[in-house]
Amino acid sequence: MPQFKVSLAANKDLFEIGQYTQNKFGIKQRNKYLYDLSEKFQFLTDKPELGLQKDNIRKNYYSYPVQGHTIYYKKYNYGIRIIRVLHQSMDFQKHL
Repeated sequence: MPQFKVSLAANKDLFEIGQYTQNKFGIKQRNKYLYDLSEKFQFLTDKPELGLQKDNIRKNYYSYPVQGHTIYYKKYNYGIRIIRVLHQSMDFQKHL
């Protein structure tokens, strides 16, 4: 069964997303948004081809939008590795 792994940089992204969401919208919304992101990670693990290929940025990178963020990931034999979770307003090339 394929699985996803989260890079240290993506873990930091998720922590910061959680902090911002909690400060702006409360704990309940933070938990819901982080849960939704986790569900998308699993969805992409099962169907990694649904992401948009980003070879122009980095070889074998894919992206998938989720609400105000974009998940960047890479396919591996075991499933996918979440590289970053960046806000859509961020300069992704600078952060990948």
